[in-house]
Amino acid sequence: MQKYFRPAGILFFAALMLLIAGRPPAFAHDPSKLIRFGVFPYKSPRTIFTLFAPIAKRIEEKTGKKVELVSAADYDSFMEKAKQGDYDLALPCVNCFFHIQPAGYHIIARGEPPFYGAVIVRKDSEITTLEQLKGKKIAAIGKHSYAGYMFFKQQLSELGISPDHEVQFNFLNKVDSIILSVVNRQYEAGVVKLEVLESPAFDAVRDQVRIISRSGPIPQFPFAVKNSMDPETVARIKEVLTTINAASPGDKEILQSLQIHHIVTAEDADYEAFHREVQKITEQ
Repeated sequence: MQKYFRPAGILFFAALMLLIAGRPPAFAHDPSKLIRFGVFPYKSPRTIFTLFAPIAKRIEEKTGKKVELVSAADYDSFMEKAKQGDYDLALPCVNCFFHIQPAGYHIIARGEPPFYGAVIVRKDSEITTLEQLKGKKIAAIGKHSYAGYMFFKQQLSELGISPDHEVQFNFLNKVDSIILSVVNRQYEAGVVKLEVLESPAFDAVRDQVRIISRSGPIPQFPFAVKNSMDPETVARIKEVLTTINAASPGDKEILQSLQIHHIVTAEDADYEAFHREVQKITEQ
């Protein structure tokens, strides 16, 4: 005999299945079991996930908490989320940290050694000095970037060249775009993180550009956590970061992708001198 479900039973069963299917994971009800790891969008979301997924996995294993690796579409989106406290663990740009610090973040680690900014031109360019860039089109990262704009702005000012009126800046946000735009003669010069030129991705074009100016040493992007994060979790995250070892093939790949040699513990005080330098430039 064929059996039929009563309409009320069918509705109850359907509602139950929807509830089960739509039920969020356990950590969604307990924020203490979730770590949102926000990485500054200095590369595409796909590349950022590839680079940082191994670190996120290790933090999960060490803390027993789910790590949600996220980024943002651009600088403004990242900063808005960070200022709202949307990230539990963050890797902001150096200058970005000073803006999100009041929202309740502190530094726990950083990469070493420091990096440098550079002004590049095509190798066959007639430009050899910064003075010759007056009136030229220049590609840069963005006004927030020390290596990709701010140090160069300071150098121009010291030469008596107004960075706002006597140079035409175009902010492209991505280092890759800047290097290629200089090679393709779209801009007379570009401002980039110097170490990026050493990446294998630029093997084919590295010999086509020339450096005409460099910045002083810049501290690496800091790893920062919310002030409200419990000390035990902070200690375990710090342990994961500082035990990444170049002697291990897998770890070496992580360090090379970040263009650092190792990660060390750090705190806000380590960035105070650099913060003062940034303030001096922004106040001009």
